[in-house]
Amino acid sequence: MLDRTIPPAIQPTSFTFCKPAEQVLGNGIPLYIIEASGLGAVRIDFVFSAGQWQQARKLQALFACRMLREGCRGYTAAQFAERLDYYGAWLELSVAMNRSFVTLYTLKKHSAATLELVYRMLTEPSYSEEQFQIVCANNKAQLMVNLQRGDVQAMRALRNSIYGDSHPCGMNVMPEDYDTLQVTEAIDYYHRHYGSRTCSIYLSGDVDKALLSQVETLFGCEIWGSGNSVESGKWKDESCCRQDKNYPPSSSHLSLGGAVQDSIRIGCLLMDVNHPNYHPMRVLTTILGGYFGSRLMKNIREEKGYTYHIGADLVTNTPQALFMIHCEAQKGKANEVIKEVKQEMLRLQDEPIGDEELHMVRNYMTGEICRNYESAFALTDAYIFIHHLGLPPEHLEQSIEAIRNTDAIRLQQLAQQYLRPENMHCVVVTP
Repeated sequence: MLDRTIPPAIQPTSFTFCKPAEQVLGNGIPLYIIEASGLGAVRIDFVFSAGQWQQARKLQALFACRMLREGCRGYTAAQFAERLDYYGAWLELSVAMNRSFVTLYTLKKHSAATLELVYRMLTEPSYSEEQFQIVCANNKAQLMVNLQRGDVQAMRALRNSIYGDSHPCGMNVMPEDYDTLQVTEAIDYYHRHYGSRTCSIYLSGDVDKALLSQVETLFGCEIWGSGNSVESGKWKDESCCRQDKNYPPSSSHLSLGGAVQDSIRIGCLLMDVNHPNYHPMRVLTTILGGYFGSRLMKNIREEKGYTYHIGADLVTNTPQALFMIHCEAQKGKANEVIKEVKQEMLRLQDEPIGDEELHMVRNYMTGEICRNYESAFALTDAYIFIHHLGLPPEHLEQSIEAIRNTDAIRLQQLAQQYLRPENMHCVVVTP
């Protein structure tokens, strides 16, 4: 008889993530396809190889992208929004360090109509002065609200401390920047960086021949836009912002009226995402503060009661990973929190991680990867990220392999090399 008090043995499982099919449209646009038949919905991503790296001034790249939806040939901003709503479609616009993104979610049965709208938006945007002023005012008001938050101020100060004023990641947008921005600057950015030569398209969901034909007809037959891929999409030299040259580790305390907690941010720049230490470092970061049972959570939340949540992350806005610890702590407890964070770093340097803890973290991270990339839309996000940072196609499989094979000795060596409190920038925002 089966003894149900004994759990079944966990069998080793191999992981192979679905890779996108690749095509090239007639005008040279690369097309990546991840199918999920029967979904009834599709997602179309237009990725342009220019972002904040390529802008001449703050906010230029953001508004060149943001203003696309504010009217185009045949549609005012309101008419365009109403038309999208009529078809049950959703549009997202965003800008990263060296990419700009236009993402359309639409029902498959309405894809022809919604793609036509997006085509007009991308090729003949109006960039209305009136709408530009409205969007500027709204964004400025939102920024002024955000600047009253301790977590926002702490994050801005940390990035500026690490990257410096000359790096896009370290440039903090101020309310007055909205007052001096001109619509002509957004238009100039659009003409320099948007077009078929700078575009890649990702199709995911219920993709069939009819949809492919629609995309080919609208976006793939002729050259459109004047953006030049030769000058776009290049990472600038980051040597000017590396902390071991111009920006040594620093500690700063800021005061914010109206705050009710201490906002703490600790971090430093580490290795490039293509470095062999990157994947095992993600494992170490998870052990330190990457899940609910992490060491920082157990110590600072459960035992000390200083915070509701504390976490550690590796942020990859650029190829050089940013290690960061973030926490909103009880008022007046910032120094105690920082002391305990340093103690946990030193403990990882001095003591090998136990088998039980490492086994639990391996299972957690493997499960998270499987859960996060189980859909066609989520896989599209992954491959956009992979292409954006120039990672190998096997990046997800390499992550799984590192989780399974990185041992306690390697993790201790990584802690000794990278988790050094004396190399960390620290920002505290207090009431």
